Amino acid sequence: MNINRGRRRDMNLKKLDGKCVRIVTVWGEVFEGVASYDDREYALHEYGHDQEALQLVPIVFYKDDILSVISLEDVNGPFGHYSEKYGLLEKKCLEWGTDMIEEVFDSEDESQILRLLVCMKDHFQSLADRAVPSIAPWRSGTSISEPEDDENEQGPVYLGELENMLRSLVKYNENEEVVDEAKGLLEQLSAYFS
Repeated sequence: MNINRGRRRDMNLKKLDGKCVRIVTVWGEVFEGVASYDDREYALHEYGHDQEALQLVPIVFYKDDILSVISLEDVNGPFGHYSEKYGLLEKKCLEWGTDMIEEVFDSEDESQILRLLVCMKDHFQSLADRAVPSIAPWRSGTSISEPEDDENEQGPVYLGELENMLRSLVKYNENEEVVDEAKGLLEQLSAYFS
């Protein structure tokens, strides 16, 4: 009998809705973030997958993909509920490019937005190397080629889109840390590309 499989079946994902969690996947990856619960019906309707799930924006983790999950709500260290200033979730968002960055910024989860901004600052050269000096083609009505199916391929970072997102954070976000990090990143981008 596979003990891990039995434990996964017994997981109560619903009780983790809205909580900061650490998910270990069956592939050994570790993600931390605030979870939202998707029941089977919702997951089937939205994603075509008949299984309950937890979402850490922008990644959906189906129950069979989760080896273990724990709440971090009682953790209060130097990074709040998190084990470090940013983690694999933020690194993946940065790798995948503009779309995933935008999903995080639109989530209104200030802790995740701040973590992503810090990750972007620490990995600025990677961000700059993939920057495309324009807005995303779909914003201007230009068609784009079919996306690759390779999940590991790095996505482009459309500089115009990123600057617009950062300006919105500076203008509308009420968290001073978020605003300061967004301003700093805008200044860094401006200096690098001028």
